[in-house]
Amino acid sequence: MYHNFARFGRFMVSFAMRFLGMLLIFLTIAGPVQAGLDDARRALMAGDAVPLTRLAEAGDPEAQIALAELLYVGRGVDKDETAAVGWARRSGEQGNLAAQMMLALFYREGGAVEQDYAESARWLELAAAQGDAEAQFDLATRYLSGIGVEKNIPTGLRWMQKAAEQGDPQAQMQFGAALVNGLDGTPRTEEGLAWVTRAANQGYVEALMALGSLALQGTFGAADPVMAYQWFRLAANRGEDQAAMIYRELEKRMAPEELAKARRQVETWTPR
Repeated sequence: MYHNFARFGRFMVSFAMRFLGMLLIFLTIAGPVQAGLDDARRALMAGDAVPLTRLAEAGDPEAQIALAELLYVGRGVDKDETAAVGWARRSGEQGNLAAQMMLALFYREGGAVEQDYAESARWLELAAAQGDAEAQFDLATRYLSGIGVEKNIPTGLRWMQKAAEQGDPQAQMQFGAALVNGLDGTPRTEEGLAWVTRAANQGYVEALMALGSLALQGTFGAADPVMAYQWFRLAANRGEDQAAMIYRELEKRMAPEELAKARRQVETWTPR
């Protein structure tokens, strides 16, 4: 459950988009933020990375991580993954969040460096400590599964909760499921369902499907076809084929007044 490679794919895409955004900010920044930064920006837009390199060598962490990205992809400079890792490390050691996330990815994936889950987790923990929800969730999965760190359920749940509290719907879903299932030894059904509902209220399909199934089966009370229809229909509206099959079957079995109520609930529901 927690060694979620689909989630890691999302992590990589999210990191790439975040890093691109950081690089664009560097390219467009203006004003007297730092001597030479404007020159580096203009030169980089013209394809000259020398001023950026000088800033990086002078210790600027933003310039260092920008240079690391350019070296990694070979844009404006010769491709050099080893040098990219070195500059990312120098930036990360100064607390640059993007650099810490890049290093966590490098060491988890291998290639640019020798694969090292423990070193990956070390950088991820630094990023998580800065409050990054993606890092917090991924660090939680490491502790819950023992990847690169000693397995520790309470620590994993603590990081998962931090990500959930920041509004990450997958963290909310998995934290809620962990509480319901008593992953720490003490089932907390009501609290767990509240977290799953928060994920569903953002339109997170896995949570919509879970609440639909619980309502349909009456797992924690009487079966509620109206709520089951609502959750499954909302999941179907987001492309979940199985949910579409279920709500259509429910339509055949529900009383007219139940179906009308369920449809109204779907029509008036808004993500929040």
